[in-house]
Amino acid sequence: MAGRRDSMFSRKQPGGVLTIVNIDDHAGDVWFVDSGHDAASDTAGFGQSPDSPCATIDYAVGLCTAGQGDVIYAMPGHAEVVIAAGGLDLDVAGITIKGLGEGTYQPTVTFTTDEAADMDVDAASITVENIHFVAGVADLTAAIDVNACHFTLRRCRFTGDNGGLNALIWIQDAAAAGSDRITVEDCYCMDVDTSNTHFINFAGTGYGHVVKGNTLIGDFGTMCIGGAGVVTYATIIDNVIYNAASTNDSCINFDATATGICMRNLCGGAAAQANGITATAMAEAENYYGVISEDLSAILDPIAT
Repeated sequence: MAGRRDSMFSRKQPGGVLTIVNIDDHAGDVWFVDSGHDAASDTAGFGQSPDSPCATIDYAVGLCTAGQGDVIYAMPGHAEVVIAAGGLDLDVAGITIKGLGEGTYQPTVTFTTDEAADMDVDAASITVENIHFVAGVADLTAAIDVNACHFTLRRCRFTGDNGGLNALIWIQDAAAAGSDRITVEDCYCMDVDTSNTHFINFAGTGYGHVVKGNTLIGDFGTMCIGGAGVVTYATIIDNVIYNAASTNDSCINFDATATGICMRNLCGGAAAQANGITATAMAEAENYYGVISEDLSAILDPIAT
């Protein structure tokens, strides 16, 4: 089965007209997902057109062919619920999932019912763009479980609340080197529950991770970005972090032998001054940390000597 390949698609949507130009320029097949469409269905024959879309991203992934560059478009207002571990499984290599719509029309994936509910990344070279991930259960263990290399999250949003719906960890790498080159860029997180531990936990020995240009606001009791894994040649750059936790070095914290670069990160936290960033074996430059309870400008961290 092949997805729709028309040269242009235009359709009236709430909030405006949606246009996708040059669909026939896509390398692979194009699939559509829209939970709000009257005829949305996870059955054969659906997904090839925005007028007969699949009901879930999970089903559309199964329609894709590995390695040919298939794209899944999640239409404005699409809402998907994940209620169990692996309830959304990205297990076809080389696909891209793109959310269409902004604000209230940004497609959502909500983890609920079971604290083990998650999205598994089980195939290489997958990209997810412009999806709003929502914690719909207390103490979600790890919302996105990355078990393959070359995974990219771009322009995504992560939301918990202060009423007990939260993710302890939003992004978790594999325990060993099975998830090299994770990229998280231009994302936004707001999750201020005091039970949280990490936004992204690098527990493995991955190579070449990139965490760039994100705005991360929360209460991450262990660290916002980092972990105990001995990662190599990571790039942690241009992130803005607010961490209400008072744990030392809880904005950015890597193992003492982790390598790479850690530069131009602007951090604020509840810990004392000069206790926001630890990246001992990385090349560090222009990282700033400020105490959120003080009316003082942030200073270099580590302090220049």
